[in-house]
Amino acid sequence: MDGILLLNSIFEIFNNNYMPHGACYFWEPTTLWSNVLGDGVTAFSYYMIPGLLIYFVNKRKDIEINALLVAFAIFIVACGTVHVMMIVNVWIPYYDISGMIKIIMALVSVGTVFMLWKSMPELLKIPSPAALQEANDEIKSLNENLEDKVKHRTQALEEMNSELESFSYSISHDLQIPVRAILGYSAMLEEDHIDQLEEEGIRKLQNISNSALKMNELIQGILEFSRLGRKDKTDSMIDMNLLFNESVNEIRAGETTQKEIELNMEELPSVYGDEAMMKQVVNNLLSNAVKYSINQEKIKIDVSAEVSVNEITYFVKDYGIGFDEKYKHKMFDVFQRL
Repeated sequence: MDGILLLNSIFEIFNNNYMPHGACYFWEPTTLWSNVLGDGVTAFSYYMIPGLLIYFVNKRKDIEINALLVAFAIFIVACGTVHVMMIVNVWIPYYDISGMIKIIMALVSVGTVFMLWKSMPELLKIPSPAALQEANDEIKSLNENLEDKVKHRTQALEEMNSELESFSYSISHDLQIPVRAILGYSAMLEEDHIDQLEEEGIRKLQNISNSALKMNELIQGILEFSRLGRKDKTDSMIDMNLLFNESVNEIRAGETTQKEIELNMEELPSVYGDEAMMKQVVNNLLSNAVKYSINQEKIKIDVSAEVSVNEITYFVKDYGIGFDEKYKHKMFDVFQRL
């Protein structure tokens, strides 16, 4: 009730002895209601426009609400309010309030014009629909050309990989024949004529056999590397504790120096992946750790893991000869020895 009285008091300030605007229409219904309805629909439309602008900007996250957009919204609301007051003035002569609203609308209009003029250089840079369509067509054409190039390059790469695979098999097969011959004749020489050789001859024969064995390992490595791309992956949960223990036991069984291999391993988390490939990686790491710690009285290997949000990192540490840090960038190159 107090609010209504306050509102009436405010409007009383602007009350005067002017006639309502309806008197100018002689209260003729057709003229009066055509003006009232016209102003009402116009005011409603003006008020809807800012609402639709807000809805549009809310849906289009790529469009920022800038000062010019806000100025347009205020200008449109002011225009709508002017038409509302024109309806009020038909029955109640609040011409002073109507005049003040028109002044506000005029100021907002001038400000909007100024901002629009200031923004004109940037607005003129907005590409036309034809320019956008041309750019889209160009991008589409570039994408199609790129897809064709990728397709052709992929096909060429597949052909090269196939040729390389065939070449690897051919070379490896051709290399294995003389290596097997060297190993065979070395074994026969050692078996049949060992008693005829002096100590220096026996040492040289062992060097020949060891070199042939290393050559054979290298050939097998080339073959294994060429097969990697053809292997079908079978992913599953891998118990890394079991995998490391199995690998180190296999290495212990094949170790000819009879040196003790001490594996210090933390509790390792399981990982999802191809078990055969993972075992090959583990075998290589442990074999290298043993191979390059051969001068130690006892071969010690530490294994640990670190779990982060998206990955698990496994660490294999040995106490062997190590390598020069300046060559670490070559560590994972194929057939590199640091």
